[in-house]
Amino acid sequence: MGSHEVAKEIRSRFRSLMDGVVSENMRNSGVQYHINWGVSFMHIKDLAKDYKPDLHVALELWKDNVRESKIIALMLMPAEEFTPDIAGVWVDDIKSQEIAEMAATLLFSKVSYAPEMAYKLIAQEGLLYQILGYNILSRLFSEGSIPDVRGLDELMDQLCIALNDEHPSVRHAAYNCFMKLDTCDKLADSPYWHTLCKNIRQNDINQN
Repeated sequence: MGSHEVAKEIRSRFRSLMDGVVSENMRNSGVQYHINWGVSFMHIKDLAKDYKPDLHVALELWKDNVRESKIIALMLMPAEEFTPDIAGVWVDDIKSQEIAEMAATLLFSKVSYAPEMAYKLIAQEGLLYQILGYNILSRLFSEGSIPDVRGLDELMDQLCIALNDEHPSVRHAAYNCFMKLDTCDKLADSPYWHTLCKNIRQNDINQN
């Protein structure tokens, strides 16, 4: 089958897996998509195993304003073919926190330019940009990727701002990012890091 036929088949399979109760619950909780079939993440993951990673299939499915299509597109996009230009388009097309968090885990953290992209995202004003950026960094840090001195300085500046953001979701993403680094032995000799840790912990105490 060609890429169009594969994408069409995947869409058809989503319809057959529709869960109206889950879809309605998500809408009631404020999660809005043009179409949301209410298919669970595990079902989408299992469905994706039936298909090989394919740039063109992923691109076609991503264009759908459909929750399940975007999630499986993240799974089927080959990381080595996910260029910065394509990533830029996809970033601007992310409209929900759920997709931002999945994008970081399933694809964006796997590309060679992930750290550079993440630092740019956390410096932007948009809510979802920052959530995506901090989730990418959290994923990288959990896998042992540690920022250099310049990256650490930049991260500390942005963390101090994000941890006082008006949006709880940004604060949560930033704090999770901080916690991924806090246990890293490589930062033990950094006085800047110790200062940030002290400020963050004091802020956490004050909020509680």
